[in-house]
Amino acid sequence: MHTLSFTSVRRMPPSRRLVAVFVLISGVWGCGGPASGQAGARATTTAVRDSIDHRPFDRVLRRFVDRNGRVDYDGLRAAADTTLVPYLRRLATTDVSALGREARLAFWINAYNALTLKLIIDHYPVPNIWAVTPGPAEPKENSPFKLTVGTVADTARTLDEIEHEIIRERFEEPRIHFALVCAARSCPPLRREAYTGARLDRQLDEQARSFFHDESKNRIPAGDERVSLSRILKWYGDDFGPTTDALQRTIAPYFEGRVRRRLASADYEVTYLPYDWSLNDQAGGRSAPSNE
Repeated sequence: MHTLSFTSVRRMPPSRRLVAVFVLISGVWGCGGPASGQAGARATTTAVRDSIDHRPFDRVLRRFVDRNGRVDYDGLRAAADTTLVPYLRRLATTDVSALGREARLAFWINAYNALTLKLIIDHYPVPNIWAVTPGPAEPKENSPFKLTVGTVADTARTLDEIEHEIIRERFEEPRIHFALVCAARSCPPLRREAYTGARLDRQLDEQARSFFHDESKNRIPAGDERVSLSRILKWYGDDFGPTTDALQRTIAPYFEGRVRRRLASADYEVTYLPYDWSLNDQAGGRSAPSNE
């Protein structure tokens, strides 16, 4: 007897999925599902909760982020209590265990970006995220990325924990590096919509393509024989492949023609651009780039 599971439902074509979910909830398939009682109620919750409502964050991003990914931090700070803070309260109490993989990943990306915004406006004006904590610019021991910045899923979190211990450790999705925005100009641009499980693959692919083709962040190619890449691709090189040859092959599908062929053959010398940590603020202001 074939047993229907929530995992198998997610793999079905959309035309069959609705019927399968109804059957699973009703408990009439095969030898498994209970038809009534408390266990049946839990199954219903699991089946329908493949995403959460990120529309409040959509409204924040559309109102305070421009088409270049720059943030109106001053305006956001003034309106935070009625815009960003209610969304953060929702993240604080969300149970992600019932969500599918894509919805969970979208949730954590949104949490990182929303808490970064909160961290900046709590200390605004600052020239860059490193100025949130005392002392010179990075690297430093009291890193802002190690501060407890808020509660997510009933636990106090740091930005480093969300990025490295949750997202990178659990999901193995290198394209997150084009979606997580740490408030720097050399970061990927902040997307003007929240990430959702249903659209995540397309959203991450658009972010990657935009990032690679942005000459302020990557120059592909930079002359005839080399590419000059963002330091994000150096710092997190292992997420894209063990060597710079593997990195070029990862980038290749986002290009066409001769450039694509040369990347696929790892035919370029790879260099890295300086990283501009100055705040991605609509109000302007700059700080010295970092070559770390």
